[in-house]
Amino acid sequence: MLLLRNMNEKLVYLSFSDERVVSAWKSMETPEMSPFLHYDYLRYVYTCTRLTRPYRPKVACIFRGNEIVMLLAVMTSLDGRYLKLMGDIQGCDRCDALWKPSLSEEERRAVARFFFAAERRKFKIHRIEDGSPLLDVIPQERVVRVNVEPYVHIPLTTDIDSHIATLSSSVRQNIRTAYNRMNRDGIQFRLEIFDSERPIDDKTWKDLMDLYFSRLFSKYKSKLVGNIFSRWKQKFIYYRVKHDTLSLHHLPNSFHAILYNGERMMAFMNGLKTHDGKVVAVPRLAIDADYRFYSPGYVLVVEVLRYIASHPVLEELDLSRGDEKYKLDMGGILYHASDFDLKAVR
Repeated sequence: MLLLRNMNEKLVYLSFSDERVVSAWKSMETPEMSPFLHYDYLRYVYTCTRLTRPYRPKVACIFRGNEIVMLLAVMTSLDGRYLKLMGDIQGCDRCDALWKPSLSEEERRAVARFFFAAERRKFKIHRIEDGSPLLDVIPQERVVRVNVEPYVHIPLTTDIDSHIATLSSSVRQNIRTAYNRMNRDGIQFRLEIFDSERPIDDKTWKDLMDLYFSRLFSKYKSKLVGNIFSRWKQKFIYYRVKHDTLSLHHLPNSFHAILYNGERMMAFMNGLKTHDGKVVAVPRLAIDADYRFYSPGYVLVVEVLRYIASHPVLEELDLSRGDEKYKLDMGGILYHASDFDLKAVR
């Protein structure tokens, strides 16, 4: 579908699986790009959307001649009058457009201006991190709502002991208490990492998902429970359909850190690495509530930071959306993403 054209550029909507989209997308991915923007990750969002949501996923492509210079994955309502970003979904923590790598920042902003001039429908453009050229050219006269969400990351610029020394005295005491309680009660924890060098096996994944769903079921019981059939349906969706479950399980850049007591999981985190392997972004973290007394979440984060500090490539743990206290306690640094709701214009 061609929406608008000038002498140099045109906006065309293509299928997410169109070969032109796949080729252009892969060529625009950069080593440091958020894993939530990778084509292989969003492929799971695309499939999940088609199965479970009343939207039509598409990709907005700006062409110069026969070449795509910008693309943005979107979902349109069934009547076509409303759009939102395809990655604006639980479990995906970042959205943005992609540009041809050779374009300058000013050229990217110019292409984005053309996009907004061409796309005049009601549009929710959410989860855009500060610094994106899209935010520089949002048509302010169309904005009806703005919301800014906090995110937290922990860059390790030093060794783990020096990092812990920068934490508040109360947090350091809490960490010592957690380790001392485990030692006193004979809990011999261990951290196991699963990644591209050691892919997670099916049994471990099932055990992890059982803990995740049990924790989710307990935390959101009033929302998840209707009857036995509805719980089975919800479990089936979480295990077999949800994009974040499937991507975290199957993508080669997935990262899983599990804290064990013997053969029992105390806590885990699931994440995805950037192409350059320097950052792991974590959308899921859960603990076994039976071990709450030992603060396994604190211990898990400390042990993962210790692992990152000793790793030859990893440099940062991105704890993603939300500014929960434990993230900031562990030396997390805030960054932000913005949500803009745009009204339609004629």
